[in-house]
Parts: sequence; structure tokens; C-alpha cells
Amino acid sequence: MRYMVAVLLVVILGVVPAMAGENLNSKMFVTFADTSTVATYQEIEDGRRIDPVAYTAFDAYFGLLDYYCFTGISFKVENTPGMSSPAAYEPLLPGGLAIGGFETGVTVVSSECVVAEPVVVAVGHYFYLNLPGDIMIVDHPDFPRWVVDCNDQVDFYCLWQNGGVGMDPTPGDAECFGDVPVEASTWGVIKSLYR
Repeated sequence: MRYMVAVLLVVILGVVPAMAGENLNSKMFVTFADTSTVATYQEIEDGRRIDPVAYTAFDAYFGLLDYYCFTGISFKVENTPGMSSPAAYEPLLPGGLAIGGFETGVTVVSSECVVAEPVVVAVGHYFYLNLPGDIMIVDHPDFPRWVVDCNDQVDFYCLWQNGGVGMDPTPGDAECFGDVPVEASTWGVIKSLYR
């Protein structure tokens, strides 16, 4: 009996440190939807494109969904050259701490554990110069795709959605789409393809 308990303890203690954090399926996105009402995948997805009037201001929101809890996230923002005058960014997590630059690589950190989702971690203020383009999330040069949970364990997000200005956006990661819930009306179309 003691032998079995000892083996079980070795197995448990050997496995626990190798376990990942709690954010295995987290997804990052860009949306132009009003963040005070964003609550569903569909609303975020519908906000993936904006068609602003030339020489007007607009905001792009950078967010995370499908996570358990987190305190920090690292990413970089890449914009199509000439699409906008230089953007101004601000972190929106509690505490408002951003380490680095959004266009060189930033880590946005919260002063408390974030659990409500989806959450907008930052906003970019743009001025449209009448040239269509992308607002994209790309890998941070030092901490690529890091999302740190409330136990200080690192997981990695996938890129669900970029933002398109005056055009459809460049797609995100293909493997990121598999976990996105399908609307009920879409199932009929999918089923009809296999009849």
C-alpha cells in the first residue's frame, strides 16, 4: 500500500509542474464595435471592418476572449503605412499600465485579476487618411503571444481577428476559428452541403 501511495505521489508531483496555465484557448482580436456593448462573438466579428469618411477620427479596440483569468498580455500593433496619421494608444485594463510601445511591442498589465470576458485591453485612436489598410496584431518581439494568468503562468493566445479600414481585414490564424461557436442558422447551410 505504501508503495502505491509513493508511486502516486511521484506521478502527481511530476505532472503538476508540467501543466499549462488556465488560458489554453484564449483569442486576441481587433474590433471597431463600441466596447460598452460588445458581449458576443457575433458583435465582435461584425466590428472587424470600418469604413470611415476620409479625414475623420475612429477608434480600434484590442481585446481578448475565451480565457479563464489573466493579469497581462503581450502583443504588437502593425498598421498599413499611410492609412492613418500616427495613432495614439491607451491601455484600458485596471491600473492602466503599458510596458513598451504598441507599435514596437507592448505588455499591457492589470493591477488586478481580470475574469470578465470579453475584455478590451487597449484602444488605438486613429485618423483616416483615405487609404484602405489593416490594423493587425502581430507577435511581440520578446514575449510572442504571451497571456499571463492570475497564477503567473504563461499561456499563448491565437489571433482570431484583425481589423480592416476601408477593406476586409487580413484573416487571423486558421486554427483560431475552430473554437468559435457557430450560429444556429449557419448549421442548416453546412448540413445542406453534405446532402
